[in-house]
Amino acid sequence: MTVAVAHSDTARGKAALRNAAAEALLRGEPLAVLRIIPGVDKPSAEDPALVAQLAAELADFPDLTWTLHTGPEGFDTADALLGLADELGASLLVIGSRRRRPIGKVVLGSTVQQVLLKSLIPVLVVKAS
Repeated sequence: MTVAVAHSDTARGKAALRNAAAEALLRGEPLAVLRIIPGVDKPSAEDPALVAQLAAELADFPDLTWTLHTGPEGFDTADALLGLADELGASLLVIGSRRRRPIGKVVLGSTVQQVLLKSLIPVLVVKAS
């Protein structure tokens, strides 16, 4: 089993990563980090700069085993996260959220909302502090 997390370079993405790392250690499971890369058609999960950035963000979790998975900009983050969770047999999904007005959710949709509605496994929604 694995804990899967959607990560971005935002406060909510970093909060999701930290919470997912803590949950993975608690469960004794590895962490799969999904990162959507803007401006790149075929991002590499071996991008040294991105790997170094994640390693720095996860420095407080030295015993954590993690892998990076990437997707191109414009890729549906909800479907990508759900697909990754299914592919890896994840036991938990972790995703960051921001406060939105109800009308914004109706008009624009929400990645968090889509993950919550479609996921067959538990989802932990994290807000940045």
